[in-house]
Amino acid sequence: MSKNQKKSKNSDNSNNINKSGQKTQSKKHIEQTIRNLVEDKITNLGYEIWDIEYYNDKIEWLLEITIENLSGLSISLDDCEKVTRAINPIIDEADPIENSYSLAVSSPGLNRELKSDLHLNKYIDREVTVRLFAKNEIIGDKSFNAILKEFSNENYKFTIVGHDDLGVPFENQEIVLTKKEIAHIYAYDIIEYN
Repeated sequence: MSKNQKKSKNSDNSNNINKSGQKTQSKKHIEQTIRNLVEDKITNLGYEIWDIEYYNDKIEWLLEITIENLSGLSISLDDCEKVTRAINPIIDEADPIENSYSLAVSSPGLNRELKSDLHLNKYIDREVTVRLFAKNEIIGDKSFNAILKEFSNENYKFTIVGHDDLGVPFENQEIVLTKKEIAHIYAYDIIEYN
């Protein structure tokens, strides 16, 4: 067995090799580490984590933590500041990210992408917008509104809302799409204000 094979076999995929041959942390590993560090604190403050993303926006590295209010109320700037002040010392003390970055805490907003099973479960029997990689012949478009009925690892079942290209209503027509056909699923929330 060569050295490279041995390294990859024993690797936990938490590090990658950059162009200079140096080890770098994977984004997924960083995101999970951050979740493990701050999730309890955020929950104790009355919020839950919607998403964590670590990415380079071509100017700098960003650690973006998106939160929701457990009470269902909208997220305010004060909420974001409160969470930032609470978790910043925890992240700084653990120092899990090798390079410099900016921390941003935000709301998922009205137009939120459903990325995980947790997100999708919250929107069962609710209207969502589905964006496809290619035009669907039944829908006649790459984007449509539908009620999310169920999902599995491979398929999503929707009841189509609206009408086709000719203006004919779909009238509770169901459609099953594979995960590979779907580019994004978005939910549009109505927010209650304090």
